[in-house]
Amino acid sequence: MLSFKVTVPPVAEPVTLDQAKAHLRVDFDTDDLLIMGLIGAAREFCEVYSRRAFFEQTIVLSLDAFPLFTYNNGTIPPAQMHGWPYYSAYWDPLCIRLPRPGTVSVESIAYRDLTNTVQTLDPSTYYVDLTSEPARIVPMPSLTWPTTQLYLPGSVQVTYTAGSYGDGVATNNCPRAVMAAMLLMVGHLYEHRETVSELSLKEIPLGIKSLLDTVKFDSFTFAGGY
Repeated sequence: MLSFKVTVPPVAEPVTLDQAKAHLRVDFDTDDLLIMGLIGAAREFCEVYSRRAFFEQTIVLSLDAFPLFTYNNGTIPPAQMHGWPYYSAYWDPLCIRLPRPGTVSVESIAYRDLTNTVQTLDPSTYYVDLTSEPARIVPMPSLTWPTTQLYLPGSVQVTYTAGSYGDGVATNNCPRAVMAAMLLMVGHLYEHRETVSELSLKEIPLGIKSLLDTVKFDSFTFAGGY
């Protein structure tokens, strides 16, 4: 099993308070805190739907074990794998693919060894491909992933920074479609503050999801063999 969570959120939002207030046609300051909260909620929704990290944030990916490969997708002792040909058809299943592209950097890979001791992999033992989407991590040639503690969930923790459009401060390359989708969501949440309505509402054509479909990441396998 695998899972991931954001441990350090972005320091900026794709939509500013002034932009949101202009969209809402609000010219007073009383609702500023409310609107800022709605901007954050809109961004979180848009990131989940598009499966992307917009601005740089820290994410931890949790795996129960490193991906290991055999012809029948089982596992074999890593010592027996050193002589295998280093062809992509054989070794692609060893890839760890990182959710919420685009990945900026990998900070660490920690795991529990057979003595249940937390170890941190030497960065020289693995390669991070930041040019692909999603980013991929593989062992360096002639190496394999280490053996982890058996039957212990979350034995592997990959900590990395992801942000498709910069940090939001020094760099902001956020597409206008994303900003427009967020503004639509902010407008909806601002006008409808209850979970139910007496009105019959329907989603507008070419609305939030249609805008986000232009940047949505829709092909993913976190780790080979999983």
